[in-house]
Amino acid sequence: MAALPETPIKAVIFDFDGVILDSAGVKTQAFAHCYAGEDAGKIAAVVDYQQRHGGIGRRDKFAIFERSLFGRPADAASLDKLCGRFAAFIETAMREVPFIPGAREALRALHGGHALHLVSGMPEDELIAVVAQRDLTPFFASVAGAPKHKREEFRRILDVEGLAPEEALAVGDSTTEFEAARDLGIPFIAIVAEGAPDFFPPDVPRLADLSGFPALLAR
Repeated sequence: MAALPETPIKAVIFDFDGVILDSAGVKTQAFAHCYAGEDAGKIAAVVDYQQRHGGIGRRDKFAIFERSLFGRPADAASLDKLCGRFAAFIETAMREVPFIPGAREALRALHGGHALHLVSGMPEDELIAVVAQRDLTPFFASVAGAPKHKREEFRRILDVEGLAPEEALAVGDSTTEFEAARDLGIPFIAIVAEGAPDFFPPDVPRLADLSGFPALLAR
């Protein structure tokens, strides 16, 4: 992977699905499940969009799918129904999916020496509940989810911590957080599991998981 900037990193902003929990695949399955019985080509387009834009909130994605793919109005009642179906599909899975290799060890090693923040496309109330269920709450200085947007949350974290962009590091598995970090000048590391689709530019640093991640910051 490419080297990180020489400026010491003081804060790390983590995505959740596919970075802390090995749950990105579950979320993709959930979107496909919500459109079971629809045209197979359109379901494939839903899956492709989810893989490329994992950091966008599900309600926003359903609105895009309903209008752009299925030609439907994406009214509030329809979106509520889709979101409810999605939440029911993943409720048990999010309590049981494994951690990404090295994730818990990385949080333990970095906690206290770095400000750790969590920013996800998952609805914030669900995110906070899952973080608590998985005994992760003490590690994070803040936990933010949808409908908040990643770029605004990244900016808020810089402001709250009093940091220049190069003093923070964003870690994610989708282009959504990569673009947010790039817009603000925050260094970024992509998590791309072995065999997973890779949508990042060639010069973006990559890791397969968080094994050894604390050593990368110990400079």
